[in-house]
Amino acid sequence: MRNKGEMSDYIWETFDSLFKTVYGQGRRVEALEARIADLEQRLNERQAAQQKPQAQQPISAVSEMPAERAA
Repeated sequence: MRNKGEMSDYIWETFDSLFKTVYGQGRRVEALEARIADLEQRLNERQAAQQKPQAQQPISAVSEMPAERAA
């Protein structure tokens, strides 16, 4: 059986280890959240860039249509 001093040291070592683990996991979560935000921004930019040509395409297709087909 451990004496009181050894038990106290063991508790503090366990607490310290737990604190370091939680802190490390928190930093990983923050890094993942930042990465997700970056990826979402890039996705939104890509979607906006793809929507611009699609919006212009029908207008140009109508203006290039022969008169016979338009009638």
